[in-house]
Amino acid sequence: MLRKLREGLLSMPMPDAAAASGTALPGGAQPSDSQEVPSSGPEGSQSSVPGGSEPGKTDPALTTIRDTFAAVAKAGDEAAGYFYAWLFLRRPELRDLFPPAMDEQRDRLFRALTRIVDSLGTPDQMATYLAQLGRDHRKYQVEPEMYDAVGEALVATLRAFAGAAFTADAEQIWVQTYTTASSLMIRAAEEDATAHPASWTAEVLQNDKRGNGIAVLTLAPDTVLQYAAGQHITIQTQRWPYVWRPYSVACRPREDGLISLHVKAVPGGWVSNALVHHTSPGDDVTLGPALGTMTLDSSGDRDLLCIAGGTGLAPIKAITEQAIREGRPGRRREVYLFCGARTRSELYDMRDLWRLSDAYPWLYLTPVTSDDPAFDGMQGSVGRVAARYMPHRDCEAYVAGPAEMVRETLRVLTRAGMPPERIRYDAALLADNPRVGSGM
Repeated sequence: MLRKLREGLLSMPMPDAAAASGTALPGGAQPSDSQEVPSSGPEGSQSSVPGGSEPGKTDPALTTIRDTFAAVAKAGDEAAGYFYAWLFLRRPELRDLFPPAMDEQRDRLFRALTRIVDSLGTPDQMATYLAQLGRDHRKYQVEPEMYDAVGEALVATLRAFAGAAFTADAEQIWVQTYTTASSLMIRAAEEDATAHPASWTAEVLQNDKRGNGIAVLTLAPDTVLQYAAGQHITIQTQRWPYVWRPYSVACRPREDGLISLHVKAVPGGWVSNALVHHTSPGDDVTLGPALGTMTLDSSGDRDLLCIAGGTGLAPIKAITEQAIREGRPGRRREVYLFCGARTRSELYDMRDLWRLSDAYPWLYLTPVTSDDPAFDGMQGSVGRVAARYMPHRDCEAYVAGPAEMVRETLRVLTRAGMPPERIRYDAALLADNPRVGSGM
């Protein structure tokens, strides 16, 4: 498996920055400061051929990695605390690269490692993910030698928590796999450094508060930030240095270079509250590169079933705008947009959405509330409503919103007959972590 994984990863061309997906390794940004984590990944299923093995066979090395990691993941915060204590004790200078409070950082560590372990059986997806991580880590001023320190801390943590399962052979497998992965990340970062800045400064032009702690921000990056509709960026505010949070861009790439964000302030959310309540026109924020693969297939011709919960509307709106822009006589993809919230007052962007549907008759808009008996439109779970009123099964679906809403929508769409490979969502969002999407 290791040879095939190494060949599969290192022989692949570097994915384009606009097509990369992911979250972050230790030290990197990862959801969440918002109740809706930006959508970035495809994908409903993974290959059943681990590491290029023959169909129906399980690669022993892959089994070793998954079994030993499961023991560490079971230890949760204790294992993550051990990892960072080991790292900072031996490399105290690295502490400055991390935020002051480490609670969320510990969660990011295991979300990232879970994503990597889960993608070991699909080298193409893993290569895309790791290349994105390498590019994204440039904004933290991560140097190549720092990867060695992280690898040593990871091995020490596995040795401490996997117990007898972490044999000498298991350690060798982990070291070789980590070396391969970090090499790809380093190479991606080096190649990206010749073409793009590590981060962008952007001026806040508008903070349009929509009520219920939701604001729509308009930003002007100092130089053009390249991204594709459906992707997200990470943001750092002047109020909280070293603290990054991801937010989906809520518009297609605009000719004037401006970008729009939908932000909901959540209890305890450092960046979300700073953006909604303490950011004014003229303030500066720092942006990381665009991430994510939940982007529109411009070569396709299927109609779109778009399902958004809360501020998960942001990437869905961008994809909708892009589909409308690419439409032309004889090739217009109908868009069925189901927009959900708890109450009518939390459907914060309806004026703009109705204006869009009035201008483009092939956009069909259905607002849905889950906890508002007085609402005169559709009521219930937005995913269930969309599955019930799906125009036809030949659509391509895009889903974004809170983790549980996404999971439920995947289940009901599949039961309604939509093939999983045509349902796009943020795979990283669904990592096994109870805090994902909590705003903590």
